[in-house]
Amino acid sequence: MKKIKIYITYGLLFISGILVLGSLNSCKKLIVENPSGTKLLTSTVFTDSLTTQAAVAGMYNSLSYSGSYNFNIAVLPGFSADELTYVGNTYTQYINNTIPTNDPSNSIWGSSYGIIYQANAIINGVGGSGKLSAKFKNQALGEALFIRAFCYFYLTTFYGDVPLVTSTDLGVNQALARTSSAAVYAQIIADLKLAQSYLPADFSPSGGTNRTRANKFAATALLARVYLYQSDWADAEAQSTTVISSSQFALATDLNTVFTATSKEAILQLYNQAGGYVQFAYSVVPNPVKPVPTYVLTAQQIAAFQAGDKRLTTWTGSLLYSGTTYVYPYKYKNVTSGNTEYYTLFRIAEQYLIRAEARAQQGNTSGAITDLNAIHNPTRVNLPVYAGPTDQQSVLITIMNERRVELFAEWGHRWFDLKRTNTANAVLGAEKPTWTPTATLYPIPVGEIQLNPKLVQNPGYH
Repeated sequence: MKKIKIYITYGLLFISGILVLGSLNSCKKLIVENPSGTKLLTSTVFTDSLTTQAAVAGMYNSLSYSGSYNFNIAVLPGFSADELTYVGNTYTQYINNTIPTNDPSNSIWGSSYGIIYQANAIINGVGGSGKLSAKFKNQALGEALFIRAFCYFYLTTFYGDVPLVTSTDLGVNQALARTSSAAVYAQIIADLKLAQSYLPADFSPSGGTNRTRANKFAATALLARVYLYQSDWADAEAQSTTVISSSQFALATDLNTVFTATSKEAILQLYNQAGGYVQFAYSVVPNPVKPVPTYVLTAQQIAAFQAGDKRLTTWTGSLLYSGTTYVYPYKYKNVTSGNTEYYTLFRIAEQYLIRAEARAQQGNTSGAITDLNAIHNPTRVNLPVYAGPTDQQSVLITIMNERRVELFAEWGHRWFDLKRTNTANAVLGAEKPTWTPTATLYPIPVGEIQLNPKLVQNPGYH
């Protein structure tokens, strides 16, 4: 494919220079430049399917190659919770929950708004284009709506109230105040419902084999998670049931295959870095030539596993260093090349746990235990099925621990679970002497506040 120039500004961000982005299949190139104006040139970008596809590819590449989304969203909240720690002095501000407002690692805000700008440009540009087929237009709209919802989900979960940007007008965007998280969640739900109506149920956008572009089930999986976070138990159950009922997904009995490029557990994955490996693995797994521990599991996280749990033996590695044994995340194992693993955003195991929790919250503990045992069964994890107390509170406690050992080091689940269940103060206050209740929200980067005086900093930060 020939190179295409697409001119983009990034809403609340001011990014200069030229970015060269690999396409969705890593065989095409897209050059993105900053213009002198304030809006994406929709009249030239969305004139045909070729340029529209390039814009969609650029959006996915921003997600795939963003350090925030291919790495930080897994490790930073892991530090903020009680899941991960770091061997050395790096990231102490996250481990101690004392993040400064000018911390350079706190890039989730900026990365998210950059991707949201691209999604808004596609939504607004494709929606007003009369030169695209209905099928192609719906696909592009559905993917952009999904990505926008995905980024807003993380923005509001990390920061609380955030500006709700739906246009590509820089003059408007850079002067927006914070919108309530309730209104942001309403927008997320509306976007996902539209995305469900636009996207196909199969994986044809990814070529039919890979699962690297959003389809209807990716939108449904995120919607199930959103409803769970909103304590809308009935809708969380309904959406997760839709995903679970699809024959396209199945729990793997071999845990080594869960994060591979051909995994049937995967609902949506991100394509690899140019080197053919997952960035998370490259950063977290100790260098095989000169192994030194860096990102490791806390003692609390290790203790959450039952003896004999195959997830501990299969999804972690250990390293003896200077007389101490360190345990590190090893869900992704390939640190060289070969494209054998893809970074997984959503997988079917989470949907079973969402439905289990939603059912338990509605009093259906037998149904919850059935879903719990789909994850926690002898063939899969080498543990007996759950046979403990069947009262609601006991089942919910078991489900939360199952989430902890199933979803560790993935997309901040432990941190968000502590926050949404209002247990962060009790758990982290007992474990961390530096913990304060206001630490459940990250600080808005001070540079963003300097650019936009309507932004007000989160409590507890100066």
